[in-house]
Formats: sequence, C-alpha cells, structure tokens
Amino acid sequence: MKKEKLVNAIIAVSLWIGGLVVIIPLIMVLVTSLKTYGEANFLSISLPAKPMFVNYVQVFTEGKIWRSFMNSTIITVFSVVLVTLLSAMLSYIIMRRKSRFNGFIHKIMTFGIIAPFAALPTIQLLKGLHIYGTYPSLMFVYAALFMPFSTILFSSFISTVPIEIDEAAVIDGCTGWNLFAKVVFPLLLPVTVTVGMLNFMWIWNDFQYPIFLLNSSSKWTLPLSVYSFFGQYNRSWNLVCADMVLVSLPVILLYVFAQKYIVSGMTAGAVKG
Repeated sequence: MKKEKLVNAIIAVSLWIGGLVVIIPLIMVLVTSLKTYGEANFLSISLPAKPMFVNYVQVFTEGKIWRSFMNSTIITVFSVVLVTLLSAMLSYIIMRRKSRFNGFIHKIMTFGIIAPFAALPTIQLLKGLHIYGTYPSLMFVYAALFMPFSTILFSSFISTVPIEIDEAAVIDGCTGWNLFAKVVFPLLLPVTVTVGMLNFMWIWNDFQYPIFLLNSSSKWTLPLSVYSFFGQYNRSWNLVCADMVLVSLPVILLYVFAQKYIVSGMTAGAVKG
C-alpha cells in the first residue's frame, strides 16, 4: 500500500509539473497581450498595470485578421467535410465488404498515418492538375493526409455496429447510398463528431502546408498571418501576443465546448468492442 501511494504521488507531481509547463507559457502570452510596449518587453507573467484592450483593436485592423479568418474558415470547413465524408464511406465499405482487396486498402491506410509529406512531388502534381495555389489544392492535400487516421477511427466504430441493421434496412428496400446515408451514418454520430473536431483543430492550426501550397499572401490562413505580423512587429511583443490569442481563440473555444464529445467518440468503439 505504501509503495502504491508513493507511485501515485510521483505520478500526480509529474502531471502537475507537466501541466504547469504547458499552462505558464499560455498565461504569459495572455497577460502580455494586455500590456504596454514597455511592460511587454520583460516577457513575464506579472499582470499589466492597466489592461490595454486597444492592442487587440490594433492587431485586428493592421494584421488583416478578418481576411485570414475567412481564408481559414473556408479551407478548414470544406476540408473537414471532405475528410469526414470520404473516411466514413471508405470505412463502411472496408468493414462491410470483407475481401483481400479491402483488407489491403485498410493496411495501406494504416501506413498512411506515418507516411511523410513530400512537398516537391505534391507541388508538381498540383501544377499538372492546374490547381496549385488554390483553395481546392490545399483541401485535397488535407484530405489525403488526414483520411488515414480518420478511416481507422471510423473503421473501429463501424465494426461495433451490428450488420443485422443493414440487413433489416435492405429487406425494407433501403439499399446503396440511401442505406449508408439514412441508416448507418446517423449511428456514427459520436465518432463523426470526434473526427470532425480533431481534423478541425489540426487543419485550423496548421502552418506547414499552407506556406508550401498557397502562393499568394491574400489566401494565407491565420497561422500564416501570425508569421507575417511577427515579421512587421517583432519587437512589439504585446501586439504579437494579442495576434496569437486572436488566432488561437476559435479553436480553443471549440475544444472547450466539444471536449466531452471528442473523448466519448474516441472511447465509444473500444467500450462497445
């Protein structure tokens, strides 16, 4: 019992330390965003003498946040819808039609999780399709990158849905697309929300792929706007931190409100299985 208590205490202390390592920089960014130029240069977690909410107004107007916000919204929403629908349909076919070919596709999807992104061949392919530098080019790349993980999640959940439900729907005359859209897909709501939220956070916060695949600053997403803003105001840490808070706020709020759905969706398949 003493040994178990000691182990639990060590784990608890380690978790607290890890939590502080994550939380303290976030607090520093938040309080720095409300400081004056002179106070922000110290980069400390001390509270500002007077909150400077005007920093956010300046960032919003000079940092072209609204344009970047619309770019991020368009790219993220359409990419998430594309990844979610394609992954759900592919997973349904793989798990319901047992064959060597489908088993091979399932293994390929597993390898796709660890496959690295090759920038030069991807750019050459997009140029050959005459879509390089456009929104669809980035959406298709996101679909290719995030479908493997999403397919694995959907597959594990679909395996717990009784096939008798499909058979009963077929007897009632519901087949093909109607079978999937009206009968099966509604049953996948927990894992669909999980896949949607996870992909939303990954795509919204992504910095690497837009900088390779978007050749115009007018199409840059919010993370790229931080990069551009930092280049102009690299000495004004109060404005840089305010810009970071504005960029991170949508995904933070989304995660706070959707956290329980994400956790339930991640565990639903395992619990049922």
